[in-house]
Parts: sequence; C-alpha cells; structure tokens
Amino acid sequence: MNLGQDMVPKIQKQIIPLLRESVNSFVANPIILFPFVTTAFIQLFILEIIYFAPRFPLVHFFGPIIRRMEGEAYLHYPQHLLILPKWFQPAQYFLFIFVSSFLIAVAIEIIKNINNNKKVTFPNALRTMLPQYVHICLAAILTFLVFYALSKLQGLIMGRAMQIRSDAGIFYVVKAGILYGAPYFNLLIGTFATAVFAFVLPIIVIERKKILQAVTLNFKYLWGSFWFIFFVVLIPMLLYVPILLLQGNLSSIASRTLEGIRLLSPAISIVVLTLIDATVYTAITAYFLFKKEST
Repeated sequence: MNLGQDMVPKIQKQIIPLLRESVNSFVANPIILFPFVTTAFIQLFILEIIYFAPRFPLVHFFGPIIRRMEGEAYLHYPQHLLILPKWFQPAQYFLFIFVSSFLIAVAIEIIKNINNNKKVTFPNALRTMLPQYVHICLAAILTFLVFYALSKLQGLIMGRAMQIRSDAGIFYVVKAGILYGAPYFNLLIGTFATAVFAFVLPIIVIERKKILQAVTLNFKYLWGSFWFIFFVVLIPMLLYVPILLLQGNLSSIASRTLEGIRLLSPAISIVVLTLIDATVYTAITAYFLFKKEST
C-alpha cells in the first residue's frame, strides 16, 4: 500500500473516499490495527479488574481502597455495582494520556513507514516513538483539557436546565433536549477536541517536532480544513450512537437479568471505539500525508 502523491487528487477534501481508503488501508495492512487492539486489550483487562474488585479474591487487595475512597457500602450489594461506572471512566482518561495516545503515535509511525514502502514491525515502531513520549503525552493532555473544559461548560448548562420547572412548552422542550441529549453532546465535544488538535500527533511523529512547534503547525495545517477534519472524525463516531442508546437502557435490562450483563456495554463500547479510532487516525494521518506531499 502507498498513501502517497498519486492519490491526492482522488480523495483530498472528499470525506467518504478518505474514510473508505482508511478502512482499506488497515484491512490490507493489519499491522496498523495492532496498536489500537493493544489499547483495547488493556482497557478490557482494567474493566475486568474493576468489575471484580469488590469480589473475592480481589476484594482482599481492593477492599481497603474501596472502603477508604467510597465507603463500606460499596463493598456490598447493590452499591458495589456502582464501582464499575465510577472508576472506569477516570481510568479511561488516564489511559488516553499515558498509554493510548502513545500507541496512536505508534500506529501513525507504522502508517508513515508503509507509505514510504519501508519494512515495519510493531516493536521497532514502539522503540522509534519512545524518545517522543513526553511530547505525545503533552499533546494528549492538551486534547483532554479542551474536552474537560467543554464538559464542565456542558455540566453548567445541564445544572441550569435542571432548574427549569416547566413541564410543558418551549422551556420544557429545551430542558428535555439538554438533559436527554447530554450523551450526544458529549460525543460532539469529544469530536471537536479531537478535530482541534487533529494534526499534532502526526506532526510529532512524522516531522519529529516538539509539542509547541507541533501545536503551532497543527493550526497552520488545520487552517481551511477544520470542518472537513471535524466531519472526518464525526462520521465514524456516529457508529457509537447505538452504544449510547444501549447504555441508556442497560440498567433496567441488567436489573432483570444476570448481573454480569453490566460488563456488556463498556466491553462493546471498547470494541466499537477501537474500530472508530483506527478509522479516524488512519484517515487523519493519510490526509496529513496528502496535504504535506502536495505542498
């Protein structure tokens, strides 16, 4: 596979062809998927640990931690069921900053080498990216801070909406839209944060720039292309909407069936997000290469 100059006229500034070529790229070269699958494996492992933390035998280690952080009630039914959603999301943020961002950079390095028709292996890509680890983490922190700030703003808006006492009319519609639409607004926030810093990791990996230079060049490359990149990220993210619908209904399902079904939603979420991330970051890297090679 080659993602080079000859393909620029074919898919540049065309969202669907770019996304289709992204999928074709990692189907033809499964090694691109390896960093994303590694991230998913780590997430699933942590998910399982958190789920069984209040249970024997892990409770011997995690019991004092849960008792100290959450209280004695969280070691017993039904409060122990709340440990999974309460701990897994913060763990996701930690993983994004210190693990998955690095593995995304490794995937970009692999794509770059494939594009240059160079021999590539996962261990070699890992070793090549290690000197850039600090800059990669700083890039992830920037993305997280934008996401966190916008999420806090969303929280303030939701708090204001909850103060609306109308049970009919336009104010009720606004309140319902804000409260029930919260997961979907959160999806848009994540899409926006990814798009704003879309080229930072490719610049760090491909051009070997430091974080400040990468951020500056990111906005240079992003100029005139932001909405294009936004929809490149958003369209694959729409595949996550059914997961949000499942999460909205899983609590009532789980209360009537096996308790272990509570693992279903986050586990499926991890698998779907792995495919989404692979598609998005392969597309962004390909577009960056097209843009770079055509200038």
